[in-house]
Parts: sequence; C-alpha cells; structure tokens
Amino acid sequence: MLRAFVIALLVLVTPASAQELAAEIIERDQPYGSHPRQLIDVSARPLSTLKPALLIVHGGDWQTGDKRTAIAKTKYFLQEGFAVAAMNYRLFPEVTPRDQAQDVAAAAVWLAKNADRYGIDPRQIYLVGHGSGAHLVSLVGTDPSYLAKYGAVPSDLGGIIALDSPVYDVPTEIAETTLATQRGQVLRQVFTDNPSFWPGASPAYQTAKTRKLPPFFVVHTSGTPNAFRQAKPFASALRKEGGVAVLYEAVSRDPESVYRYFGGENDPMTKELINFIRREANIPVIRTRDPKGLELPPIPWLFAFEAPEEDANGRRITGTEITEIVTHEKRLFAGNGHTNETEESRRAQVMRLDSREEQWKLDFQMPLGFTRVASMAPVSFETDSLGRPIAKLDYLLVGATYERTDDRPLPAAVFIRTPSGNWTKQEIGELTGPVDAVHVESMTGWRDPQTKKDIVLVGASPAPLGITKGIYDPASVGGIRFDDEPEFTPREDERIRGFAACGGRMYAATDKMILRRRDGENASWQVLLDLEDLVATRPYLEQLDVYWQKNYAIGSFRCDRSQAKTTLAFTSLNRAFRYTPGEERPVVEMDIAQLLRRELGREPHYIQAQEATTIRRRGRDLEEWIGIEVYYDPDFLAARPVFPYWRTGFGKDAWYLVRTVVGGQTVYRLEEIYVPGTDPNQRPLARVTDFEMSPFEKDNAIYVGGFAPWFEKVSNTAWIARGEL
Repeated sequence: MLRAFVIALLVLVTPASAQELAAEIIERDQPYGSHPRQLIDVSARPLSTLKPALLIVHGGDWQTGDKRTAIAKTKYFLQEGFAVAAMNYRLFPEVTPRDQAQDVAAAAVWLAKNADRYGIDPRQIYLVGHGSGAHLVSLVGTDPSYLAKYGAVPSDLGGIIALDSPVYDVPTEIAETTLATQRGQVLRQVFTDNPSFWPGASPAYQTAKTRKLPPFFVVHTSGTPNAFRQAKPFASALRKEGGVAVLYEAVSRDPESVYRYFGGENDPMTKELINFIRREANIPVIRTRDPKGLELPPIPWLFAFEAPEEDANGRRITGTEITEIVTHEKRLFAGNGHTNETEESRRAQVMRLDSREEQWKLDFQMPLGFTRVASMAPVSFETDSLGRPIAKLDYLLVGATYERTDDRPLPAAVFIRTPSGNWTKQEIGELTGPVDAVHVESMTGWRDPQTKKDIVLVGASPAPLGITKGIYDPASVGGIRFDDEPEFTPREDERIRGFAACGGRMYAATDKMILRRRDGENASWQVLLDLEDLVATRPYLEQLDVYWQKNYAIGSFRCDRSQAKTTLAFTSLNRAFRYTPGEERPVVEMDIAQLLRRELGREPHYIQAQEATTIRRRGRDLEEWIGIEVYYDPDFLAARPVFPYWRTGFGKDAWYLVRTVVGGQTVYRLEEIYVPGTDPNQRPLARVTDFEMSPFEKDNAIYVGGFAPWFEKVSNTAWIARGEL
C-alpha cells in the first residue's frame, strides 16, 4: 500500500540519513517492472533535508522516445535542490496509452519505495511529462485506477507537470483533426477507431473520479492549434473539481522547443514550474525582492482616510472610490467618486490634505449628474494666448464622468481650480442621443514646441468628443479658453485613456491606439499603433473572458524614461508592453497574469492596470508602481468559497506592480497594500487606482487610493492608505 509505506518511509528517512548519501548518486536502468523497457534512471545529491523529485516521462506520439533525452536536464534541477528520475515505458502498438499510464504509475510507486536510497521526500514526487508523456502523467493524476493497484490515490503525488500535451480530451481532438494530417493519423492509430475507448483514455473525462486531485501545472505553447481547444478546458475542469491548476503559456515555443529548453537555466517556463513545485512543497520560493539582491523591508500601511467621514467643518466626505491623487501647491488633492446613499448625494468630490497631521477636507462638491472624478492634472501657464511670457499661474484641472439623469444633452466639463482657490466649470462639448455617460478622463499640460505656447490637452469621450486644446485667456471662465472643435476624434465608443510627453513630443492613448501629436497652429494627431490591427496581439484575445475580448483597453500609459531612446510603456491584454515609435509592434515586457499565477498561485481572467507612478526611495533605483484590479477565473473561485472576492469575480485585496530597470533588465514584482488587523472580506480594498509621494516637508511616505470594483453596487467604501518608505 503506497500510503502505508509512505508513512513508514517518513519515519525511516530522516534529515540525518539524507546527509549520509554519497556526494552524488547516478543510477541507470533500474528495473521497475519485468518488461525490457520498464527501466528508470535516478540522479540525486545529498541535502540536509528531504527533497522533491521529478519523474520525467518522455514524449514521442506514444510510439517512440527514450529516457536518455532527460540526461541533459538533470544538472540544473540538481543544483536547484531536486532529485531527477527519468523512465522508459512500453510503446504502441505493443500496448495502449492506458497500459503506458499504468507503467507511469508503477515507476512513481517504485521511486516512492526507494525514496530513502536517494534522500527523496516520498510525498513530493512530481510527474513531468512532455507531449504524449504529458497526456500519460495527466491520466495518472486524474484517474485513480492506475495508482489504486498499489493502494495509492493521485493526491499522494506531489503534483503533475504537463508540458504541451497534444490531447486531454480524445473525442474532441479526434473530431477536430482530419485523417489528412499526420496528427489525425497518429490519433486514430493510437486511440483506435473505437469511440468507446476514447473517454477512458482522456484525462479531461476523469477529473471527477478522485476525491482530491494533485496540483497541476499545465503548459501549452503559443500558436499551436489545440492550445486552447485542449489545455484551457482541461485546466478549467480541474478547477471545477476543486483542484489547483496553473495554466502557463510558453511564449515563442513550439512542441519541440518547449522540451529542448526545459531544464535550462534561462528558460522562463522552467523557473515558473520550479516556483510551482516549491510552493506546493511548502519550500520558500527563492525570488529576489530587489534587482540588486537587497532585502526590502515591508512597508507599514495604515488608513489615512476611510469613507464616510466629516471634515473639520462638519461637511460629509462619502464616496465609493478614490480615482486620482495629485500634488498641487504642495498639498494633496484626491478625486472621490459618488456614493449610492441617495440620489441627492450622487455626485463626485475633490478632497484636500494640507499636512500629514491634519485630516482630509472637502474642497469641492460637484453638481448633480457628475458622478465620478475621472482625471486630475496640475497645469501651469507661463505664456499667454500669443506665446508671450507671463508670471507663472498654477491651476488644478479635474475631469468628471457625467451620467444621464434626464433627456437633456450630456455635458463634457472641466472643473478648474484657479490660482485663487476658486472653482469654475468649463464645458468643452455635449452629446445628445442614446448616450448613457460622458467621460473626461485624461488631461495634461504641454508647451507646443512650434507655437511656443503653454496649452492644456483634454481627452473626452465618446465621439464626436475627443482631444481638445485649451490656452490661457484671462477673459474666459476660469482663465482657460478651449477650442470649439477637437484636434482628434477617436473611434466610436473608444475613450481617450492618457497622455505622455516623451522625447520632446506629445503622445496619447485611446483604448486601443497610440497617437503622436503634430504640433503647431493647426495641430493634428497621427496613429502610430493600433492593437486591433496587429496580428501579434490577436492571439492574446483568445485568453480573455468574452466580455474582456471586446472591452480590453490600454492602461498605465506613460513615457518609459529608463530607455535611452524615446519609448512608451503601457499595459493591455494582461501584459505590460514597451513600444518605440517607428517600430512595427510593441515588445512584451511581462505577462502579468503569469506573474500572478507564479507568485500567488491564482488564476486571473483579466487584470485592469491603473495609473503608473514614479517612485524614488532613498538608496533604491527608480521604480514605477502600477495599481491593478484583478478579475479571477470563475472556475478558480468556485473551488475556493472562502477566497476574498466579489460575486462578479473581482478580488477584494489590493495588489500593485513594482517595475524596476537595472542594467537594461526590466524586473516586475508584486506587492500588496495590507493594513494590519483588516480582513479583506470585511474591509475590502479592491482596485488600487493611484499613488502619490507625500509633498510635505520631512515626510518620506506615499499615499494610495482605490476601491469601486466593476459592476458592484457599493457605497461609502472609498479609502486612502499611507505607507512609510
């Protein structure tokens, strides 16, 4: 009985006995059965504690292959503290795939029985299969009948690592593959023309048969026909039954190269699966928290504001979300979204903090209908409308979302805080017809290098609104005069997401386009990049939920000042990109979804990135902090009823990305805003929207705000946290 002897081995195999192993054990062709191909190789090094083991199962379309291909993989895994075994198994047509799966189970049991010989933890044996081998290990991991012969169950294994299996659901794959292809011919030969045989040889049909599944690491290569016809549904089926299933896309790999690079020191997939094993084996994941190897102390967070509150004058500060935090006149200003308490209070607010010792004040209450602060920007004018020098004037501009309340036209408005501290409103356009809301969610100041005039640029949507220019004019309301017509109008239902000054030019981003301004009196905008037209980005859409396939958008758009030449950075499609104007396509810097899978063991569907803020910490390299909101895979959540998430699938905890560039290498890490003593289910933080360094004297701190998950009816939930750096 495997479980019985595993318990017995844990008594016999102690750290002391592991230390008595030889310098290195390499044993070849150990028989685990009576057939000439039922042989196993084992390599191990002594450690002070028991170590996990990888049992590598070769591919070869169930008909060919040999364990010797694993020899080159051994060195790196030994260095990482694992034992490595590789096995041969009987081949088709002598046996069927189900017989081959029985060989895999027999080899796993043999390795567990001999664990003390190699210093292996018998509870931490991971079956690693490539190609057809990935199909076999998945079958052993889901169908309990193979291990039952030895008195064991699949959950006795440490885990299953499936490297690009050609099939998990045999009936579906045979139906989708014609006999005219080599693939179709192989499937019909190996799995026969008998449909009654197919389900029993399909891991996807077995997931409900065992009480507890081992954790799975499911790899698919990018661009292969069956990647999401097989891998994603299989991972979803595992999660539906309460299993852990990490789905990993091996970018720029095909079925041959994914195994060739497996076990290489610089292979991203190998590092991901090593972290997967360490996490499942309760071994601390070795990761550098700082690119220079410096230990980063945790940031102590506390709440600086929680709605609802009253300011010093007794005015109520409510709100569902903090959308923007900016520094203006050496004070902090924050945009606070509406509250749902009553229709009368359904309006946005601007709050102000004058010093760290004081409390937040209500600086401005917007009129009814303006429900959300969508953008904020401090701007300065040092020239007049003719480009002549004037004494510097500092303004704070605020854009808002206006939601329909009646049949009247919807205004697109900019609220202006003048140098005297008064608030005025300028309308830059209006919309009629079947439009539910108007958004003014991006704005910036800019000195036009052609006209030498200081201007402001405001992005409003939907069309026919767009990017509108304003100039200083003391005769206009609030001192700013806006053009009657926009310089650029986006596509229907597409928003203006942000501006970025980079390399002496002004750039803008809509939901799916990057633009460059042609400065001058008759300014216009040139489309540089369109994510809808790029063949390179289309495969990423298949990995998104149906809703997000239509509604993905560019986020955290900014100038990448870490690069020597003009480069823009942004997020979209669950990835962080870098783009140099003039190049055909953007470069993927980080798969953010994979980062969450690796570091948190969670399965996201979509990640909405917010503003990016440049952070300068004493003694550290320049960092960018990017707030995110995570929408999780429904199957992942269904298996975790106590996980902190909203019923719509958004997480209740607060995560952000930290991006650092050292020596030309870009590094991303995940950090959490956690206020001690809080429960995410009772005090959800949700979306992290914006960061701002403290402007106060001798105050090395950072402020961050957020909340308001999509599609949720919430009230009085806005928050601002303060972190000591």
